[in-house]
Order: sequence, then C-alpha cells, then structure tokens
Amino acid sequence: MDTGNNVEMDLIEQYSASISRKEKGTLQDVLDYINWETNHGEYPFNPHPSDDVAIRTYLLDSHIRGSNQLALHRIATSLEHFYHWIKASGWIEDSPFEEFNLKRQFFGLKHILPRHDAFRGLPEQREIARLRALNRLAESTNLAPDVHSMLDVTLETMLGEMTLKTAWISLKVDNGLLGQPANPPPEHGFILAASRNLPPSLEKSNRYYLTRPPECHCQQLLRTGQLKRGVNVVECSRLRDSMEGKGKRGGLMFHASVPIRVNKQTIGVMNFAAENWQLLSASDLQFLTAGAKQLGSALERAHLYDLVRGEHSRLEQELEMARKMQISLFPEVLPKINGYSLAAFWQPANETSGDYYNVFKLPGGRWGFIVADVCGKGAPAAMRMAMTHGLIRDRVEKETSPAALLAQVNLALCSQDMDMQFVTSFYAILDPKNASFKYAIAGHPPPFLRKASGQVEKLAGKGIALGVSLDAIYKDINLDLAPGDSLVAYTDGVTDANSPTNKSYEIDQLKTAIGSAPAHAEALLDHLQSTLIDWVKQAPNYDDITLLAIGRKQ
Repeated sequence: MDTGNNVEMDLIEQYSASISRKEKGTLQDVLDYINWETNHGEYPFNPHPSDDVAIRTYLLDSHIRGSNQLALHRIATSLEHFYHWIKASGWIEDSPFEEFNLKRQFFGLKHILPRHDAFRGLPEQREIARLRALNRLAESTNLAPDVHSMLDVTLETMLGEMTLKTAWISLKVDNGLLGQPANPPPEHGFILAASRNLPPSLEKSNRYYLTRPPECHCQQLLRTGQLKRGVNVVECSRLRDSMEGKGKRGGLMFHASVPIRVNKQTIGVMNFAAENWQLLSASDLQFLTAGAKQLGSALERAHLYDLVRGEHSRLEQELEMARKMQISLFPEVLPKINGYSLAAFWQPANETSGDYYNVFKLPGGRWGFIVADVCGKGAPAAMRMAMTHGLIRDRVEKETSPAALLAQVNLALCSQDMDMQFVTSFYAILDPKNASFKYAIAGHPPPFLRKASGQVEKLAGKGIALGVSLDAIYKDINLDLAPGDSLVAYTDGVTDANSPTNKSYEIDQLKTAIGSAPAHAEALLDHLQSTLIDWVKQAPNYDDITLLAIGRKQ
C-alpha cells in the first residue's frame, strides 16, 4: 500500500469537503498544483512550511505556459487559502505564505525572461556545449588533490562556464568528507565549505550572516528532504537578513539551489546567484544539476581514495612497527670471537620477513648460531618467527646439544596452532677453547663448508622442519672447522633469487661463488652479495634472503 498516496487522497478529500461550490475553481488550482508537484503522481505530496520554492517554481512555470498576471494572482490566492487550511487542520505547523510574500509580482519582465543562456545555438549544439563543459569540470575535479580543492575548483569551473560570479557550498557537518571542524560546529549543523565572489553583505564580519544560526532557507529545504533537484527561485533568507546590517547584496535576492548527493546521501547544497534578480535559464539548471551529480561522484571517489590512502598509511605504520620489532630480534652487532670471523646479511622481500638469524653467547664461553626460515613471507611469517625466537631464547642457554634444542622448540611449536607455517632451521654450537663445532638441521638447506684449499662441500645432515611432527628426531653432527675454513649458512631465498630472464640462482652457482671467495667471513659475504646483485640486477626479490658466514682464522 502506498502510504504517501493515501495521505494525499485524504488531504484532498478533506479540503474539498471544507470549501463551498463557489470555490471549486480554488480546488482545481490546488489539484493542478499537486499534480505538478508530484510530477503526475511520481512522488507523494507531503505539504511542508518550506514549500515556497515549489510554489514559486510552479508560478514561474505557469507564467511560461501562458498564464497572465491576473491568473497568477488567482493561483497564488488559491494556494494561500489551501496552505492556511492545511495549517489550521494540523497537517503542518506553519504556512509558507506566512514567512514569504509569494503573491508579490516579482516575476517582472526582466526576471521572467531568463538571462542569456550560457549554452547557445541549436539543441544539438547546446547539448554538445554542455557535454564539453561537463568534461572540463571532470578534468578539473580529477586534478584536485583533496576535497577542499575539489569544491573550490567546481565552483570556479561552473561559474566560468555559465558566466556567473557568485556561488557557495554548504555541507552538513556530518558529511563524512572533511573530518571534524576545528571549532565547534554551528548549531544548525552546516558549514560553509566553499564560496566565490560573495556580496559585501555576506562577506563582512567574517561571513557572519552566511554562517550564523539558525539554518537558512535552502539548508532547511535540504534537511527536511524538500530539495530533491535543482530549483530556480529560492528566496535567500541570509541575503534578506543581511540587509538588517545595511549590507550591500549586489542586486541578489534569489538563487538557484542544487543538492549534492554522495553514496545516495544528501550531504550539502550548491547555491548559484545571478545579478539583478535574474532567474537562471532551464539550460543553466540542467547544467547545474548534471554538474552537482558529477561533483557527488567525484567526491565519492575522493572519499574512497582518502579512506584507502588512510588505511594504506595505517598499514604502513603498522608494518614499519613490525619491521622495527623484528629488527630488534637480530643482533645489533656481531660479536668478536677470538680466532674466528663472522658476517651476516638479511634482506626481506617485504617490509617484514620470515627469515631469521642470531648469535647467542652461551655459558662456558661457547657461542650458538642459528639461521631459520618460516614457511611464508610478510607479516604472518614475521609473527611466527618472533614466537620461534622467544622459544629459542628461553632454551638456548640450558641446552648443550643443538639437536636437543631443536627437539624442544619443535614440541613447543607443535603444541601451537601453526596453520601449516613450519620452520626450517640450522643451529650450531661453537666452543672456541677446544675448536669444537657441532650442529643439527631441521628441514633447512645444509650449509656449505669452504675449506682453506678452496674446495667447497655441502654439510651432511637432515631432519623434519620444526612444528610438523611431534615424533621428529634430530641428530647432532660434529664438524672439524679447521684454520682457514669457512661455513656459509643460508635460506632458500638465495637459491630462489631470479634473474631478469626469470632463472633461479642455482645451488651450483652458490657453491662456485663460495669457492671463488676469500676465506675471511666478511670478504666472503661481500663476494656472495656482489654475485647475487650481478645475477638479479633489477628483477624483484620474491623471497627473503639471509646469509651467515663463520670463518676460522689461520
């Protein structure tokens, strides 16, 4: 059931019953007005105190269709009687005829005859001119860096296209586009968002008459939902009130008003005024309405862009915090170990990484070395690695066996919900006092040993990655790290590094590069980095890369 139509029918029936037969002409004037206002039944008729705009527009339309001044006065009198009856019957609180003199003949010849069209020529030529103007408006709004600039450039462009001078935009405080105002918002809930060439009466006293409470007439129309489309004859209550201060209004009294809608919500109104009370032409109104829709779409895009940019900025900040947190897990500087040289390199594919290395000082002058890799990349892998670091940190000083440490960390990870993010690891313990070196592997690529002679061999050992199986078994392996020997541990990001032709840096290439490098850890690692850079060139890095070199001095 259409409630709006039922209300309209009840209203007409009650009004018809209240008038005499002699006043049936009045009833016909009212029915013609309601039929026009509802666009032949397309919209429900809901009378409102701010219907003065609709009444003026109807009178203007009637005049253009041939009604003379006598007929216009009769229609206005009929509508005045109708709205007084509506008020007396309790349908509305106030009649628009009480606040505005809608019967005065402000439709003089110079006002009724629209000003010269901004778009001239044959219909096809005018349409092409409008489309070109809208295209220029689109180009201007697309270049605007923010919402404020977009509003300003819209007024500037539209005024220029229509050869007008004065316009302003009021937005609801809760428009969702400009954020919260720095100062407490006006009581009427609107802010002046943009303006161009205001008359002195509105410009003076920091635009007091344009922003002071209460809401102006067009803002009331917007708030109450009466401003659904561009209208031509809004009597500007702010211009009228500004005359109290003896301000000059530049011949302005009426303006066209066009609602601004974003995401199906009406958020504000654009007002355009011509000098000497001239009414805007139908062509101008058509352009204003199209321009307002275009502005609404541009504002929606800008708002979405701002939201995305804000979210992107927030994510960047969070990733930067995560990166700093992860970097804090790595040693700030590598320790100096008598008789040995150390070097390390870490390069994440993203802001954060699932790769990890560290050097731990252990009881009895021993040192622990770990290189690990969480399955995956980015923030989730970094979080898993941070948890793994904590598990290792808690146990590393208590365990003298690399295999025992990996077994305990494995049990801890298996008890967690790892979402299939297992961890590969190489862990070794060095005792410089007796030059002993033992290690264990958990699913990690075995390191390479570069002997003093330059011969390179892959270390023995295997084991299941951490966090996969509670039954995993790890084994300690002793290594004779002789004087002049160097060990290179790495993650699979090294051998997954792609060239510009999408070829991987194979294990054999890494082995060759290690063999041709100096024995000292720092020089060895510098050589490996150089060969990787030569191989990758400008190709993107799809995986994290970590290298740890341990050399025994001769």
